[in-house]
Amino acid sequence: VCAEVEAEYTRKTNKVVSLNHVTVWNLVHGGQLQANYNAEKSWLTQEETEEVIDYVLELASWGHPLDHRRLKEHADELCRARLGSAFPESGVGKRWTYRFVAKHSDRL
Repeated sequence: VCAEVEAEYTRKTNKVVSLNHVTVWNLVHGGQLQANYNAEKSWLTQEETEEVIDYVLELASWGHPLDHRRLKEHADELCRARLGSAFPESGVGKRWTYRFVAKHSDRL
């Protein structure tokens, strides 16, 4: 089935994709995409992520781009407001801002 879908997709789009039959089997039997699993572990919700990106872009348009320290402070404030004492005192983590910027580099 995976080979047939790959061939059909290639015919229609002229792009080659590879489907792993084990991944498809897992998804059919209740598994989840790794992207969805990772999103569940994220400190920020999707809405908060959009808010942070919009905030960064707005400040940059004013000529005041955020540095990593200020970005971390903003993310920490959002998480503390939603999670309260369940959020660690140290915040999102030392390398969180670098991963955030890399993940959303197409927009930032």
